[in-house]
Formats: sequence, structure tokens, C-alpha cells
Amino acid sequence: MKIALVGYMASGKSAMGRAVSASLGVRHIDLDSYIEKSEGRSIPDIFKESGERGFREIESRCLREVLEGDDDVVLSLGGGTPVWGNNMDYITGKCKVIYLCASVMTLVDRLSRSRNPRPLVVGKSREELIDYVRENIEKREPYYKRAHYTVSVETLSIEDSARVLLSLIKEKILTTNNVDI
Repeated sequence: MKIALVGYMASGKSAMGRAVSASLGVRHIDLDSYIEKSEGRSIPDIFKESGERGFREIESRCLREVLEGDDDVVLSLGGGTPVWGNNMDYITGKCKVIYLCASVMTLVDRLSRSRNPRPLVVGKSREELIDYVRENIEKREPYYKRAHYTVSVETLSIEDSARVLLSLIKEKILTTNNVDI
């Protein structure tokens, strides 16, 4: 069983991925953490040294490394991963994909409170951040909506969202794949 979580920055992919994988007893991989370990440098450093295009090429390579493995995994993807090249076609062909959906304002609020600086939004004023997120969601959502399932994380806590996500996985994914957990 391979499950990928997609959605915009701050939609909760990493936190929910950890919670769900622990409940299912399978490995969780955060693609950004995998990239940092593989490259021996941080995401901000990769962006600074290689630009977004260089980062996206590394990201695509690492994505394929993870999904070519035989292990059961819950994979938390970066917000831009599905948009680059043919990544979304590849992802939907290799695993079940769940889109964690939230509104622009919810995402902006979460990004504003985040303790982890995101290279693509560092230094933006609140108004610039709103515009940036809105523009990016418009571009990315057609890719996100190609996911097999969508879970709204708009009003739920991470814990409640993870419970909803786990329920969806048990009801829709595990039963259709004849997997017992």
C-alpha cells in the first residue's frame, strides 16, 4: 500500500502523514526531509544554490526513488511536487493520492504562524502572501484535484483531520486493495 498526501504548503501533509502512518503501522516519508538527507543540504540551501528548477529536478528524482521501493508507505509531498513535469501522472499511477484541501485564508493564516520558514514565501507581507497563495492555488489546484480522494482540512484540527483521513484510508483504500491492518 502506497499513499501520497498532496496539497498546498501548510495543509498539514507532514503532520497528518506522521499520525496516519503511525496508526497504520507503516513507514512515513516526508519528501522534503528525504531530499535534505539525500542531498546533504537544506531545502532553502537547495533553492538558493540551484534555484526552483534545480530543486524540482532533485524532487522528481527523489519522488521516483521513494515510490519505486516495495515498502508500504505514507508519503507527504511538497506543495509543488504534483505540478512539476509529469509528476502527478506518475504519482497517481503508483499510489492512492489524497488531496488535503483548505481555503486561501486558512493557508495564509497557517503560513503566517508557521515556525518553519518556507523559501517561496519568506519576506512577503500579509497582502503579498494572500496574493501569492491565491495565484498558486489557482495554478496548482487542477493537479491536486486529480487525486483519488479529497479531504477538507478547513475547520478541523490536525488530530481530527488525521482521524478523518485514517477513516477514509480504512474504508476506501485498504478495503479496495484487500489489505488488512
